[in-house]
Amino acid sequence: MNDDDLNELIDAFTAECEEFLQLMETNLLAMETAGLKERQAAVKEMFRAAHSIKGAGSMLGFENVSVAAHTLEDCFVILRDRTDLSALEPTTVSVLLQGVDALKKITIESVQHSDVTTPDQTENLEAIAQIFAQFQAQYGKSEPSPVPAASQSPAPETLKLIFEHEVPPLFNRLETELSQASEADLAKSVTALNQVYYQLSGLAGMLLLPDFGKVAAAIRDLIDSPDLTLQRLQSEGWTIAQNLQTARQQILEGRAIDIPDISPSATPRDSPPLSDSPTSPEISLSLPDSPSLSPTLPESPTLTVSNPQRPTIRVDLERLTELVNLVGELVINRTNLELQESELRGEVKRIRRHIVDLNQFGGQLREEYDRLSFAEWRGGNGNSGLGKLAAAETEFPMIANGKSSPAHAHFDILEMDRYTEFHSTAAEVIETAQAISHSATKLDTLAMKFERSTDQLRRITEQLRSRVMQLRVVSFSRAVDHLPRALREMCLTYDKDVNLLLVGRDTKIDESLLDALRDPLIHLVRNAFDHGIEMPEVRKASGKPTSGQIEIEARHQGGQTIITVADDGKGIDPEMIRRKIVTKGLATEEQAQEFSIAELYDFLFWPGFSTTEGVSGLSGRGVGLDVVRTNLRTVRGTVKVDSRLGKGTSFIIKLPLLLSITDALMVKTDHNKIAVPLDAVEEILHIKASEVHIAGNQPMLWWREEFIRLVRMQDLLEYSVVAPDAPSPDPLAQDEIPVLVLASTEGMLAVAVERLIGQQEIVVKPLPPPLSKPRGVLGTTILGDGRVVNILDVDDLVGQPVINSSIAAISGKVQEITPSSSLSPQILVVDDSYTIRQLLSMTLTRARYRVVQAKDGVDALEKLQNGLDCSLAIVDIEMPRMDGFELLRSIRSTQRFAKIPVAMLTSRSGEKHRQMAMELGANQYFTKPYSEAQLLQAIPKLIHHSRI
Repeated sequence: MNDDDLNELIDAFTAECEEFLQLMETNLLAMETAGLKERQAAVKEMFRAAHSIKGAGSMLGFENVSVAAHTLEDCFVILRDRTDLSALEPTTVSVLLQGVDALKKITIESVQHSDVTTPDQTENLEAIAQIFAQFQAQYGKSEPSPVPAASQSPAPETLKLIFEHEVPPLFNRLETELSQASEADLAKSVTALNQVYYQLSGLAGMLLLPDFGKVAAAIRDLIDSPDLTLQRLQSEGWTIAQNLQTARQQILEGRAIDIPDISPSATPRDSPPLSDSPTSPEISLSLPDSPSLSPTLPESPTLTVSNPQRPTIRVDLERLTELVNLVGELVINRTNLELQESELRGEVKRIRRHIVDLNQFGGQLREEYDRLSFAEWRGGNGNSGLGKLAAAETEFPMIANGKSSPAHAHFDILEMDRYTEFHSTAAEVIETAQAISHSATKLDTLAMKFERSTDQLRRITEQLRSRVMQLRVVSFSRAVDHLPRALREMCLTYDKDVNLLLVGRDTKIDESLLDALRDPLIHLVRNAFDHGIEMPEVRKASGKPTSGQIEIEARHQGGQTIITVADDGKGIDPEMIRRKIVTKGLATEEQAQEFSIAELYDFLFWPGFSTTEGVSGLSGRGVGLDVVRTNLRTVRGTVKVDSRLGKGTSFIIKLPLLLSITDALMVKTDHNKIAVPLDAVEEILHIKASEVHIAGNQPMLWWREEFIRLVRMQDLLEYSVVAPDAPSPDPLAQDEIPVLVLASTEGMLAVAVERLIGQQEIVVKPLPPPLSKPRGVLGTTILGDGRVVNILDVDDLVGQPVINSSIAAISGKVQEITPSSSLSPQILVVDDSYTIRQLLSMTLTRARYRVVQAKDGVDALEKLQNGLDCSLAIVDIEMPRMDGFELLRSIRSTQRFAKIPVAMLTSRSGEKHRQMAMELGANQYFTKPYSEAQLLQAIPKLIHHSRI
């Protein structure tokens, strides 16, 4: 960790301490007027806050802060256990406020002076110690907490809090480092384990738990072994991790710690004191309710803090989102400026060309004037020039009025120049051309300054975008660091040997996506462990290693975060899915045979669908993959499956970035501009028609020693725009064909386009709900001229041989099937707006519901009376002929329909309308614009309630 990271860590510690100190002060002030329960809750919050400051200060090396917070924590223990909070005296609150002030001063002094004890710190430490002594004298001395190694009673609450909240993150890191260890990075793993050891040993020393310290010392003995190998590190490391888990459980239960036998290969020795450690421990900052992960400190125990009192503020997440969106708008407007700058340069060049033409014309005028003047002089001497002059006067009538001045009549034409109106006009033209040329030079200078300003704006925008994006992104490791331990417990429970490989742990993702990712990743890992990885004897018989592997990879591509969960197990048998579809009544045997592989995989995400015969602790209930798709849909994410029988299965999750500013290649196809993410373009080619090979009806391209498919871009897209001009030319019929070789997780694909336009930086804007994401379209971007351009989703397109998507195909075929009502409920949508009906129907169809539409209450009632069997009705209020209230009253008054759950979906958000709907028997009330995630989450509950 460099100095900048360390300073950032110190700033975070200062901000957390300020928050905790303010929390204690606020609670103390509120306790004077609060009731007994509120006072008890306040004391618990203050205890947790002091405990968090103590732990963070100790881990960071601020021992004075840790000691002061620990003393104040003991005061709160006495206040909680030995006082009557219903009769709290004001003097007690005042004394504790003084203690909080002293702790605040100690924290500031410690950060400023790198924990060097100053006279002020000593004075404040003594003040807090006097407060504690006063509490002991007034309420009685506290008995020393029993050491769990010799205690048979439950552990004290302090130890429980520490081992419930502070210790698990250390164990998670230990297990993560063991699972990620490799021969190439063995030294890094040893360094990381050394840091974990110092944290655990320091914790044991601080809590006076020598037996726990002896268990942790086995880590140091292992990594200090001269003949340490990867195999030994992992085998013995997992044993030590298990011993630590056992010791933690014994402490929580108040039992003595059973010290395991130390490996004979290790040389026992005493743990060095924390101050002598060559590597500083990690800090574990946490809010009172939720511990956070521990960033690593540098190896130097001496902290040099620059500007330690730099102010820190907390910003609301919505404000950050607005700031990020404004950055995107800034990039769009900057692109507009760049376009205007380019147009200005073009206009200046055009003016330059016209000035050259004008100068040439002025020169021709002067030459013509001189020629005519000479012809006039010759004509005056009786030469034949008179005829030419007469002809010139006819061609240039403006000369006819030109006469010589009478005062100079005695001068010969060679002795004095004679000027006519023609000469004056020619001179004015030449002067005007020179003035325009001068103005053009100034315009050229302004254009150059404009270009420099635009370049400067581009650099500033890039810096601003980078800084703003860092405000709300976190490492992907936050979403997966808890998985190694969970997988290890499953291995022990179900007697399987499975390794977890985490790739791209440092990939940045939006913090708001963490909650949406945790459950899907857990379900996918459990699914891979149970359905994918075979038992060791089965793997050995099939020629595989007995140890299976699950790999989770995170990366950015084309404005998306792509997360892949892959295993090397048995894969998915499509025929087994086909049989399950027939068995569950989702399709006849003939219809099931028509489903493609992709369509069969899509059934895995249906609610209640499972390929397992029995129900176990891990699977069989048909809820795992359904939860994955439902959770991802709330954040506009998608998931798809790729499997090879006997080789393994991959689940590919795609999540939109909060704001992605990326480079794209602009192309023209079918009269439309299309943006192709540049990181998905492997190569740009210009090929001749003779280089295209045909395999059956499929054009192929020989590229890098292999044949790849060659398709027209318009054949991959499901939409088209009617253009006013002639039909779009066929790219493959051109003499020279522009071709993009696209790369994705699905493989390689060559795409022929009409024309290449150029590279451009774009802002990726996902389609807002309730609009659904079209297949093959990642989102849109706005060009500098204001036009909206679609951005290709390369992963969606590569590997799809036909235009229709698998989802659309499945939807179409399922409508012809008579599915089981328990798996495919039918929903009646009643709304007078055609757009709302269509959008809502699309949402419900994607969620695997059958939908029937009605344009008003009369239409809906007729459908019900004609025998429509629906599991739910979603009804608008304001409709012609029969409004939603009248329809709801009719449904509830008719015995046949009385049990149908009804959800109102209306733009009326007033309490009066809501109350009226509930009184008439509505089960739920939604307002427009509705939340797709909230609606889809409520529908299963409404349907389930009607079946009870």
